[in-house]
Amino acid sequence: MRAPSPFLKAFWARTWGARRSPQFSYRRIVSGRTWACADLGAFARPLPALPGVEGIVLMEDRHPQFFLSFDGYEPTADTRLDRHGPLRAWSTQQDLKGLVAGLHAQDIRVVVGFWNYGSWWPFPQAAWLRRHPELRRVPGTSYLYPFVRLAHERMSYAEYIARQYARLADVFGYDGLMLGDGFWGFGTIRDPDRYRDQARTIPQWTALYRTIAETVHGAGGTLFAYDHLGRPADEAREHGADYRALADAGLDVLVYQSYPTAWGDYWLFAHRNRFDLQASVRNLATVRTALSGTATRVLYTLELRDSVEGWASTPEAAAAQAAALDPMAAGRFLVWANDLFANASPTARHAH
Repeated sequence: MRAPSPFLKAFWARTWGARRSPQFSYRRIVSGRTWACADLGAFARPLPALPGVEGIVLMEDRHPQFFLSFDGYEPTADTRLDRHGPLRAWSTQQDLKGLVAGLHAQDIRVVVGFWNYGSWWPFPQAAWLRRHPELRRVPGTSYLYPFVRLAHERMSYAEYIARQYARLADVFGYDGLMLGDGFWGFGTIRDPDRYRDQARTIPQWTALYRTIAETVHGAGGTLFAYDHLGRPADEAREHGADYRALADAGLDVLVYQSYPTAWGDYWLFAHRNRFDLQASVRNLATVRTALSGTATRVLYTLELRDSVEGWASTPEAAAAQAAALDPMAAGRFLVWANDLFANASPTARHAH
């Protein structure tokens, strides 16, 4: 029996199942070295205690409307960084500054993240991108072709990303930058084999990382990035991402994307045997080998729930995923941790 279209499944989940969030045990999910992907909608006010969390990536995700366009601190301006989580307790730039300080007070590091993303039909591009037509989409994808020079700023896109990080870190106190989807070489989730002829672009991707890493490290920060869609290291090279070269260029943490539920059972059901848990074990082993002897740390994504895409794991599936991958990585990277954190406070549970 053919699986329903993931787009129909996502629409159904968002329409009828958005409030039926699986309840994960905080103590079981936050175990060992744990990082988390979240946005401002994850946090109650007052900020609850989040024991055991080493760091949080405040990920902007689709349609960057803050990272690329930030040009100065405006305390009352809305950041629009609360589009994923269930809460609305922190929304302005002043809120963001206070949240970062509050997390630092718990010895939790805070990293800013964003995607190299153009648009997702039927949503229009962000205003900043409309003013930069040189950042065109890669054909057949929603991602931006990154090897361009920005006419208005008179610098490369990589240099601009580095400058934006420096600005944001100076104002908000970020501890690093995460390069999200679209920064892992050329490719698209809809067709895993498209753009497997891009090994010749390895020097360009490596140079982009080196440019960004120099600024991030110069500001005392850590550079994170997703791997190439959970594929083996040799396939990542075919798409332009040579992990050893990226490590040499300054990549500090590579986040291996393990999504046996979201991809193996959902978005990429037709390629299930390439994205299920067994494949994640095989592929992660090749990533570790590629990075052997480097200083780059490898985390794996422990999938929880994505309220925008409409998928959700279960406590049982998360436990199996953790049992298989904990021994293979330096820690977990929770995706997304919004509901987990929102439910960490009695106040948040009432507001949810």
